[in-house]
Amino acid sequence: LDYVSFTMVHYSNRHYHYVSITLHVLFVILRLSSHSSVAAEARKSTNHKSNVAILVSSSTFFHNYRHTTNTLAMYQALKKHGGFTDDNIILFLADEVACNARNPFKNTVYPYSDHELNLYDEDVEVDYIGSDVTVENLWRVLLGRHDTYTPSNQRLLLKDIENTNLFLYITGHGGDNFFKFRDQEDFSTEDLRGAFDQLQIMQRFNSVLFVADTCQAFTLAPNTPEMNNNSDLFLKNVYSIGTSLKGESSYAHHTDKNIGHSVMDRYVYHFINFMGSLDDNDGKGNKKWHQMNKMSIKEAMIDSMYSNRGSGKKLGVDLGWTDFGCDAGINEVPLSEFLVMKQEVVDSDVELVLDQVDFFS
Repeated sequence: LDYVSFTMVHYSNRHYHYVSITLHVLFVILRLSSHSSVAAEARKSTNHKSNVAILVSSSTFFHNYRHTTNTLAMYQALKKHGGFTDDNIILFLADEVACNARNPFKNTVYPYSDHELNLYDEDVEVDYIGSDVTVENLWRVLLGRHDTYTPSNQRLLLKDIENTNLFLYITGHGGDNFFKFRDQEDFSTEDLRGAFDQLQIMQRFNSVLFVADTCQAFTLAPNTPEMNNNSDLFLKNVYSIGTSLKGESSYAHHTDKNIGHSVMDRYVYHFINFMGSLDDNDGKGNKKWHQMNKMSIKEAMIDSMYSNRGSGKKLGVDLGWTDFGCDAGINEVPLSEFLVMKQEVVDSDVELVLDQVDFFS
């Protein structure tokens, strides 16, 4: 840019003087408060004001590295691309593999073998770890029924319940109608349904997106017609996605020979890849994170798992999903309804980067 001239008014003792200042400006950056004007527009869309997330990795032992990676990838996606803060996320990690003695890359969790993207950076805030990752604590967080001295970082601080949606993601080991915690306990689909019934009675959330990423995952769905027939309450506005059907397994995507184990499961890998990766500086184009208000949950989290017009299964298995009892279809609800935390957005800031400033030329 060429010279930019400003006129500054100085007030003193009820008299004022006009001082003309010429600045030699190196350049002017128009910096949006979010990543781009598209991102700002996404956050102004129909998503709710105070969305929250509960992200759970329930597996212990280093060979389950991938489950920690799955959860941290979702965590980083919400923070980097959805505008979430740690105040809006409760993160459960049953095993802190970053600090595990078997980890050759200390204090890191790498989803890819190039070891360029560390998901366990200095900004990660783990709320429940190790032996604190229990079924009881999950129910306490969901229902808000905590002990008196439970710290605020281990609670969902709901400010506007009527306009709050919940994204609940769980990954680990499971089976037909059960999900394991730390190889010590589990909850059943009936247990989960009971918790969701209580959520509805309490009117704790506006709606819920539940994603189970485990073997036989869809058997955990609490809102199928069968589950509603077996309950005295008709569950409403819960969207459920399972990354495998009854009798099917959930598979890892790739291994890292240096780490010695699989480092990410297929579902999370393909979801992140479809959206355009987690790293804004990786040079890859076609990022969809800033278009979450323009694509449905079904398009982003279900249809993206199939190729060749639905005939190719990227996961090697089928997904299960249901929007039974929901006011709107899963193909109609924008992804931003759950994965974007709506904030007050200032359209733009102007940052002046100055060089060779001469105030009196």
